[in-house]
Order: sequence, then C-alpha cells, then structure tokens
Amino acid sequence: MNKFKYLFIVSLMWLGACSHELEKLTPPEERSEAAIGDLINELTQPANGWMMNYQPTPTSGVFYMLMEFSEDGTVRIQSDVPGDNGYFFDQTIPYRIDASLHLELIFETYGVLHYLFEIDQSTFGAEFEFYYVGKQGDNIVLSSKTDSQSNPTELLMVPAIANAADALSQELSTNMEAYDSLHAVFTGPMQHIVLKDQISLFWRISPYDRVIQVRGAAVGTTTAEVVSINKTNELDHVTGYSYFDEQVVLTDPFDFTLDGIEYTISALELTNFSRETTTVCTTDDYYAPLYDGQVEGIGTVQIHQTLFDVAGLGFQPQAERYSVNVYYVLSDEGFSISEYGIIEELYPNATNFIFNYGFNDVAEPAYAVGLAVQADDGTTQVLLREFETTTTVENHVEVVFKDEATDPYYPATISAEDRANIKTITDEIFGVGGGTVYAAEIEFSNTEGLTIFDLYNPCTEYEFLLVQ
Repeated sequence: MNKFKYLFIVSLMWLGACSHELEKLTPPEERSEAAIGDLINELTQPANGWMMNYQPTPTSGVFYMLMEFSEDGTVRIQSDVPGDNGYFFDQTIPYRIDASLHLELIFETYGVLHYLFEIDQSTFGAEFEFYYVGKQGDNIVLSSKTDSQSNPTELLMVPAIANAADALSQELSTNMEAYDSLHAVFTGPMQHIVLKDQISLFWRISPYDRVIQVRGAAVGTTTAEVVSINKTNELDHVTGYSYFDEQVVLTDPFDFTLDGIEYTISALELTNFSRETTTVCTTDDYYAPLYDGQVEGIGTVQIHQTLFDVAGLGFQPQAERYSVNVYYVLSDEGFSISEYGIIEELYPNATNFIFNYGFNDVAEPAYAVGLAVQADDGTTQVLLREFETTTTVENHVEVVFKDEATDPYYPATISAEDRANIKTITDEIFGVGGGTVYAAEIEFSNTEGLTIFDLYNPCTEYEFLLVQ
C-alpha cells in the first residue's frame, strides 16, 4: 500500500509538471502576434519618435533621419535627402512588422530608403527591410535584411529630442546638389574651396552617396594664381560626409600642411548661398553655385564650382600618342557613342579614339584627333582631323580645327566620305570648329601603372578618356 501511495504521488507531480509546461507552450501564431505587438509598442513609445544617422555602407556618407511610428501602421519620415524636389524631406508611408525566423521591420511603399536603395542601379547598398536585433538601453538596434549576414549594416534608432528636426539642414542639402550641374560622368562634381582668402582646396564630391575625395591644396585663391604660384600639395583622402545643423561634417577629418602651416578640416559651417556669373562657354554666362561660411580654427570659407583638377595639370603634349578604346567616348547623355551615337552610326568597326597632342611621327600630324577603324580585311586605318598647335593652360586645352581650305585630314588619300564623317564626329564632340576640354586624372581598378585622363567639354557635355 505504501508503494502504491508513493507511485500515486509521483504521478500527480509528473502530471502537474506537464500541465505547467503545456500552459507555457502557446501556439506559434500567438507568440508571433505577441512579439509583433511588443515591437509596435516599442516603436510607438517615444513622444518625439526616433533619430538616426543612417550609413548604408562603411564607405558611404551619412543620412540624418527622424521617424515617428503610429499604431495605425504608418510612419512619418523626415530626412535631409533632397531627391525628387524635396519629396523625401517629409513623407508618411505604411510599414509592417513580420515575424518568421526573425522579427522584421519593412517600409512598404516608395520612400526615402527605397530612393537610396536605387542609387547606382540598386548597387549602392541601402536597404528598406531590417531585422530587429534588440534593445540597447533605450535605443533600438536594427540590421539589414538584404546585406550579407556576415557583415550587415546596423542601424541605431535613438529616442529623438523635441527639436531634433532643427538639425535636418534640408536647405543646405538642396543647395549642395546645385554643384552637380556641371561635371564629367567619369569624375563627378568638383569643388574649389577657398580658405581665409589665402589658400585653395580641391575635392570631388558625390552628393548621392555623400563621399568626398580630396585632390589637393594650393596657395592662391584662383586657379590662375594656383598655377602661377605653384605651391601645390597633392592629396589623396577619401571620406564620407553628412549634413547636420547647417554644416558639412566629414566622417573622417583630415590634416594637411601647406606653405609651412598645418590645417585640420573636420566640418564646414555654411550660411550664405548665392550664384556667381562665370563664362564656361563663349556664348553664354553661367550662374555657378557659391557658398560662404566658416571653418572652425581656420576662418572664412567659400565653395566654388570648378572644372579644375590639380592632377589634371599633368595632361601635357607628349611625343607618344594618346588613345583609348572607342567605347570610352561619351555623349551629353552619358552613353558611349560607339554603341548609341554618331560613331556607332558612321563607323561601327571603330576600335580606338585617337588624340595626337605633340605626337612625334613624320607621317601623322602632331596635333590631330580621330579614329582607328578596322577594315573588312582585318587591317586598321587611322582617320584624323588636324587642329592648331596648342598647349595646356591650367588644366584645359583649346582645340581649334584648321581651316577646311587647308584640307586638315589624314591620310592624304582619305575619301570625301571619310572627310565628311570625321568632321561630323569631331564637331559633335568638340563643337563646330573646335572647343575647350578640361583634363582631370582618374583611376580605375586594375589599371596600375597607367595614367588615365578624362577630357570633358562643358559646352557640348561630351567627354572621353585618354591613356598616356
């Protein structure tokens, strides 16, 4: 009887334990709903929403955003991204929380995150779907769903203060995009930064992924002074940047020494935007953007739009021929004209674009431009149009084609059809009778040991690469 009583008690204990475990094992759907509800409560809790500095990739700049989530499934997003004429400055779109293997926050309809995702044909690295990682104090940590999970982008959402929107700098980000209005496709916009009315910095700026490549510093405030004084320090510093409280803030500040003085650049406070009249093409005045402000520890700053590149000073006449694969001649729409344009139409078998600039060859003219074209029998013919002897001034070259009466075409046996074709092509690239091209040195991967220049014509907006 005692043994039976003992077994009965143990059985009751076991049944009680199982009953307790069964009570804890709620259905998966209910657990998912509870987790979704908890995250919605967390997202909607801060009175002023969330503040974040969104950096889509380790090499990009930073985008400042504010998000206010509502229990009705919508989120108000304020940002400093000026795309679509300010559409992304303030918008409200739906969001949803999914729960499968992970809790996921998904921004459903087209918004600022989708816009960033599409940059560079959706290769930029931005995202609009995130995994919920967890809490970090009062903050929320998200990670990218679309990145490689070995190194995903993490996004820290911090409860926003009441006046967080004051730091959005939307006017500054809009004005800075004006510098994107005049530049070569291969190089991007250039800015000329004049510091304390004494020295110049030159850098390339990419307003879409917010990256700056510092090219050089020089004594002088104009490009003419920079060249004549000839105290230049070539630099190679790449940094992301952000806009915050009307400042351009560098992710990675840099130092440089010029004329015995050391300078540190970490942020530019910009206060006054205007336009300055310049002459880019001979027929039109151009109203270039101009920003004034201050740099802490240095003094005044002005940011001019420019086509000047310190390394472009190296484009000089040489005894060897400059040339490039014909693919690297671009139209004003950014397409290769050997695939979509006048070269494809007139010379589909063209192989190289040629620029003789002091070329030392007894047969060919020293100053001429044209094409190498492959014939049906496999031989290659060079077809050129001669221009006046010239040299590089600052970093630009004025190409003036010789008078048609002098028959400036090579070879002497060139047909009338080829004369007309080469004239048509070169007039389209340089302008009728010639034009001015601006040189900048650029680098590509897997081109070590080569010097590559980009030549850009701001009047026709055509450009071409040349390999030295």
